[in-house]
Amino acid sequence: RDIRREAVLDPFEVARNSGLDVLAQELRALNRPRLVNIIAEYDLNPAGDDVDWMTDSQLGRFIVVAVEAQLLNRVR
Repeated sequence: RDIRREAVLDPFEVARNSGLDVLAQELRALNRPRLVNIIAEYDLNPAGDDVDWMTDSQLGRFIVVAVEAQLLNRVR
């Protein structure tokens, strides 16, 4: 059974209020399950790419890039 946990942070809120660098820094402090949860909770992988092979560092970068792209698209 799938037990969903609420994401520990809102990556969009952190990026808007503190910037992408701070978001990246905060993500580095999180473990893999929390990173995967943020990706799922905020639908940061709409294409359904396989992220299982990524390191924790790569997952954090994946989140930052996805958030940056979505924020840029909202501005336009």
